[in-house]
Amino acid sequence: MSNSTDSEIIPRFPPDRCGLALAAGVLGDKWVLMIIRQLFYGVARFEDIRAEIGVPKSVLSARLSSLIEQGIVAKRPYKPEGGRTRYEYHLSRTGFDLAMSLLALLEWGNRHLDLAGAPIGPVRRSDRSKLRVALLDEEGSEVALQDIRLADLSKSC
Repeated sequence: MSNSTDSEIIPRFPPDRCGLALAAGVLGDKWVLMIIRQLFYGVARFEDIRAEIGVPKSVLSARLSSLIEQGIVAKRPYKPEGGRTRYEYHLSRTGFDLAMSLLALLEWGNRHLDLAGAPIGPVRRSDRSKLRVALLDEEGSEVALQDIRLADLSKSC
């Protein structure tokens, strides 16, 4: 993806104004992405998340705390019969808003990384037709990557 043409001045955006830079600060850890993936798949209990991805307990606890603090994950109590109160973790609305980004990363990984076995990917529930991530304009028409550029959204584009 290019953000410029020969005749265009490339704008400079400081990291504190760039959603990608700020998101990398929150999500830039493999464990964070794996935890969010598990929550997206519906795995909600601490021990189940830990067992699925093989993360150390201390790391999982620290990452979940950070994700809760960032508003990406919500913590809900539950009490097994005869047991003590425990907690489940669920994606908040903010967390669910990461879905498109995660699906784009999944698609990129399937296309460009050496997978062990057949790739996994999104399909429509009703007919299992394959889906892909795409950029759409406000009217819903697909836009090619070479036709986009970054711009200050507070100004007229």
